[in-house]
Amino acid sequence: LRELRDLTRQRAQLVAEKATAANRIQKVLEDANIKLASVATDVLGVSGRDMLEAIIAGQDDPEQLADKARRRLRKKIPELQTALRGRVTAHHRFQLRLLLDHVTHLEGLIGRLGGRIEEVLAPFAEAAERLTTIPGVEQRTAEAVIAEIGTDMNQFPTAEHLASWAGMCPGNN
Repeated sequence: LRELRDLTRQRAQLVAEKATAANRIQKVLEDANIKLASVATDVLGVSGRDMLEAIIAGQDDPEQLADKARRRLRKKIPELQTALRGRVTAHHRFQLRLLLDHVTHLEGLIGRLGGRIEEVLAPFAEAAERLTTIPGVEQRTAEAVIAEIGTDMNQFPTAEHLASWAGMCPGNN
């Protein structure tokens, strides 16, 4: 359980770091007056990454950039063209390349941690599966719950003791 706890906490830190890097990408885009996030739900999705790569490569034409949209985002091409009109400098391109590489690296590390967590979680797979039957509890949440409190509830005399230990009291059910 100690190993599982270390791994899930490390993954949570990397996920937070990825979110920070994604926010920095957004700040760089906004500094260049590119409002991609106002049209695309996920700037780091497939379409967003294609557009970012094109911007980094020197593409400035909003029509060509918007044409990189895929699936549902293709319906928003006129809005994309407007959102992609900006002034991207070499400095912006450098920052975007650096941040996008950082995000890609973090995603690889998060994936590796996920694989390792699956290995370490194997003895607790049944408990994790039972936890996911609770509405709102997905696989990652189940992994974190098992890592933090374990599967032996005998150490908690009552549900109230468990809630207190988890910092969920008073009054939170």
